[in-house]
Amino acid sequence: MSAAQGRKHINVVLFSGGSGTRSIVESLLRHSQIRLRILINAYDDGHSTGRLRRFIPTMLGPSDVRKNINRLMPVTERSQVSLQYLSDYRLPVGISSEDALHLLGAIVAGNLADLPLKLREPFGRISVQQADGFRSFLKSFLAYYESAVQKFDFTDCALGNLLFAGCYLQQESDFNRAIEAFSRFYEVAPDALLNVTQGENLFLIAEKEDGTVVLGEADIVAAQSSAKIARLYLVDGKKYLSEIEGAAEPAQGWVSVIQEASRRPYINAAAAEAIAGADVIIYGPGTQHSSLFPSYLTEGIAEAIAANKDADKVFIGNITRDFDIQEDDINDLARKFLNAMRRDSEANVEWKDCVSHFFVQNSEGAARAGDIPFDPAKFMFPVDSVRLRDWESQEGMHSGGFVMDELRQIVQSRIDIELERIQHMVSIVVPMLDEAATIEEVLKSLLVVDFQAFNMTKEIIVVDGGSRDGSSEIARSVRSVRVFSSPDHAGRGAALRVGIEKARGSIIAFFPADREYRTEDLYSLVAAIVQSRFRAVFGTRAIKVRDFSRQLKSVYSGQWGLYLSSKYGGMLLSIVALLLYNRYISDVLTSVKAFDAQLLRSLQLTGNGRDLDTEISSKLGLMHEYILELPVDYSPRTRHAGKKITLRDGLSALSTLFRYRLFPPPAGSTAKIADDSIGAGAGR
Repeated sequence: MSAAQGRKHINVVLFSGGSGTRSIVESLLRHSQIRLRILINAYDDGHSTGRLRRFIPTMLGPSDVRKNINRLMPVTERSQVSLQYLSDYRLPVGISSEDALHLLGAIVAGNLADLPLKLREPFGRISVQQADGFRSFLKSFLAYYESAVQKFDFTDCALGNLLFAGCYLQQESDFNRAIEAFSRFYEVAPDALLNVTQGENLFLIAEKEDGTVVLGEADIVAAQSSAKIARLYLVDGKKYLSEIEGAAEPAQGWVSVIQEASRRPYINAAAAEAIAGADVIIYGPGTQHSSLFPSYLTEGIAEAIAANKDADKVFIGNITRDFDIQEDDINDLARKFLNAMRRDSEANVEWKDCVSHFFVQNSEGAARAGDIPFDPAKFMFPVDSVRLRDWESQEGMHSGGFVMDELRQIVQSRIDIELERIQHMVSIVVPMLDEAATIEEVLKSLLVVDFQAFNMTKEIIVVDGGSRDGSSEIARSVRSVRVFSSPDHAGRGAALRVGIEKARGSIIAFFPADREYRTEDLYSLVAAIVQSRFRAVFGTRAIKVRDFSRQLKSVYSGQWGLYLSSKYGGMLLSIVALLLYNRYISDVLTSVKAFDAQLLRSLQLTGNGRDLDTEISSKLGLMHEYILELPVDYSPRTRHAGKKITLRDGLSALSTLFRYRLFPPPAGSTAKIADDSIGAGAGR
């Protein structure tokens, strides 16, 4: 336990690159109790970034600076959103120097009328101060351009990269000072983004196990032979540009030349300070041999990390392969990580000085081609340091929410702090039995549902209860849908319990496969949990209906017993719930519900059929948990079209209300929400 008791914030340092850690950064930034510091190297030398490095030959690459600044900057005001857009705007592919200079000159002069509409409008929305800074940076770049002997190819170059180049020139070619000034311009704290080195101008080269040499960062991240990369070199910028790039390979090969030109950069004092004060140090996923391993080669990095004895140190392994790791497994990546930290034995550090947890992908089902394998028997570090689970939200991308959930568990086990849970994914569970006529349409409609407005992703889980009409095959044919099975004809409740077990989201929603409800109604249920902090929300059919009797008659057409039991049975369930649990629920058996996932799992559900619905209501009532009801649209189908609920279902639901009132679960079994370890729940 840390000496700091009852803390309100934690310090997180993330070793990052470009896009590999995007979702993780976004989740960390959403958390108000986390103070994030991002450490990058700037050795990228491809495309327009590489052309800028050669045009200003003392400068490191600006691309990762721009990408991370654009994630860190506030975007609450229209002017900030416009500035972010302008920073990422790329000049057209193939643009001539004359056209590029005319466009940049118009920006500097403030002649918005000379700009294309896609630039004129956002420039008109940025603040006067932002416009002045924008023009100032570009003016400095253009002044350098006019005095340069060589000319610059502007094709496909981001305006933000040109801005940084101008900022770098204004800061007297001091790369780290330029990052500070650039950060202030974008309203980002000056120490939120840090270069790991003191700004030495170095180029990255790789040597592969088959003896071939990859001359540059751009080629390391591009298509190449499958041979593993054996070693990385950082070489002096002047020597690289004058003696290596574009030169013929020497008779004795490249290695001796590269070794002679190789240099060790030194740690940036601000980066060392951030590491010393970190509660959590994260080694992010990404292009390992360009974005990450080179950072660890910096002299002083390993020593600073080892000196911080209190921090949790988390290595996040890639989910899928990149061009630089076509044959590597997790053991290779972990071994190379430690070798980079040791700087080829220069730094005397042990693995436990550098890492305490490995987050490793455990895809459900058969391994996919392109997934990075993990073999516990071959892992060179203690297996109990590994946290296995499915970390993926989008194809090949980590879910920042999953990472944040895991970090929360780790930190709270060591530091006296209550970190707020952030809702990050909605798991939509669809129970199904013989719904071939409707399941495809329902799933495609669910795929369109987008929770990005709440900063949330989603997953769709179909649980088949033993369909005989091909429903399962249809569901499996729909891309991005996870399909599981529950025992044949065990019931809707059994299918929902399987879905709850398989769900990875922080919110779990139920939605039927029969097309009786509108998928759009899920928005209001999820919003009530995310924005209003309710933890159980039911979609009620009892509010929007105009003529309940007529609706039921159309469903049961002539079957008066079913009509009467459905009409008055629902009322009876509501009244009994009120009498037994002091809570009136207008639509106990609605098929559309949403819950905080921890709350739902804490109920320890056992029902197999429609009794699961009243089990949920009963246990929430015993916990004195509020149930919010929101109106939803409902278009019931007829018995002939496949409606399945029966009188037996209603009686079972009713008896469950009495059972949990008369024979409640042991005290505390449903009242406490357990903070399950996600790392231990890989099979969940």
